[in-house]
Amino acid sequence: MLNKKLMSLLFISGVTLLAGCATETDETTDTGADSLSLDLQLPDSLTGGTALQSRPVAFKSVTSAISNKASTGEPCAFQGIEDDEDLFENGYKTTRFLVSTMATWTCIADLIIDITDLIEHDGSLIESDNDTQAENYDPSEPTHYSVTDETDSQTTARMYYGYDRANPPTSDSLPEFYISWNTTGEDIAEGRMIIATNGINGEQVDPEDPVRMRMDFNFDQNTRRADMFLQFDENNRWADGMRIEIVKDLNASVLGQVYTARGMIKMNDQFFNVTSITEIPGIQFYTVSDMLGNGAAIEEIQNMSLPLWLNLLQNNNLGNYLFTKKDVYFFKDDADWEYINKTITSATYKGGRTTVVSGGSWLPFNPSLDMIISALDLDTNYFSGELCADINSSCVELLNAVFINGFAGQEQNQGSNPLDWRSAALENAAYLRSIYPNGIDWTDAFELSFTPTP
Repeated sequence: MLNKKLMSLLFISGVTLLAGCATETDETTDTGADSLSLDLQLPDSLTGGTALQSRPVAFKSVTSAISNKASTGEPCAFQGIEDDEDLFENGYKTTRFLVSTMATWTCIADLIIDITDLIEHDGSLIESDNDTQAENYDPSEPTHYSVTDETDSQTTARMYYGYDRANPPTSDSLPEFYISWNTTGEDIAEGRMIIATNGINGEQVDPEDPVRMRMDFNFDQNTRRADMFLQFDENNRWADGMRIEIVKDLNASVLGQVYTARGMIKMNDQFFNVTSITEIPGIQFYTVSDMLGNGAAIEEIQNMSLPLWLNLLQNNNLGNYLFTKKDVYFFKDDADWEYINKTITSATYKGGRTTVVSGGSWLPFNPSLDMIISALDLDTNYFSGELCADINSSCVELLNAVFINGFAGQEQNQGSNPLDWRSAALENAAYLRSIYPNGIDWTDAFELSFTPTP
């Protein structure tokens, strides 16, 4: 299922990209303290915190730049959410997962930028320590790399994977990892990073993993913006792609809207396939946070299928539904909840109900329709006719009651709206309109070039 796939595919083995880029003499070299940094200083409540044990960075041969970064608590691995958590249980979990992905790749970009201080910027192709003929060869690590000064202010680094020493890449070869950045002043920079993940992962490529990733960044005196685009294989069953954008307002109060994160997933299929449902879901989120990590998330899921199985072993299915949900979640800097409110704006019954009219039980959990009507305080004639019984009849009351009461294992609405700056921010939420850089499709999205804004 897609949400489980998403939880691993974005932490692809690209976190080992820099292995082999150093030599023994490099390890005591000064990395240059004035290097550009893409660090957005994201609070732990947005990333889930660092994940030293669960997703370590497996650098094998590194420069002091990497060692220094790691020693300051930047291992380029963030918790996001736990592997057994439901990614789409609420908009906050979706936010943490996607923002932790951005934090990982901005950190990796920082490490590469640091390392370029140690390499000649003449475009020469350099062999790494990762020899394809060696016993310890790792296809997820580069075999060759180069650094080029395009202009006095723009630098480009390229990494190549899977090349033998006897047949190295040439100037016409396309790198699997590309990053180019242009700096025109202190903390004023823009650039682009592009990765062909199928080339980096070697033979361990999963057909459901993203095949390409692009991250654009633009920093000026007022904002720091990073925009990530991930494309899935055209035969991927679940999704066409996804996008994550994070903006840091450098002029905002530290206790106001410092961070704004937006995300969008373009789906190809439902998470839960139901024979009578052909609609394709849409997923968007918008999150705000202050500098400390107190924030709020709103997620809208349109046309999502939901089979409400009450007891699978007893074939007790309350029915299949197509619904649209507005999910509001306020969180504290320690990642604890403050206010949870899910509102079902539309829901229709699509058949599949096997729950018996009466005679059910709470223990074991195998309730009947009359028990559900009583527990959720529904109309006494509910589950009849147009009251969520006829195909395509409205079931808004039922699904809202499910979330209000936390019925059938769903997360319960709880807390109260604090009515502070976060409430106003969510009221004015502006979602991403497209997952594509050009707004239409993937055409030219992953061209290995970058031209700074004039």
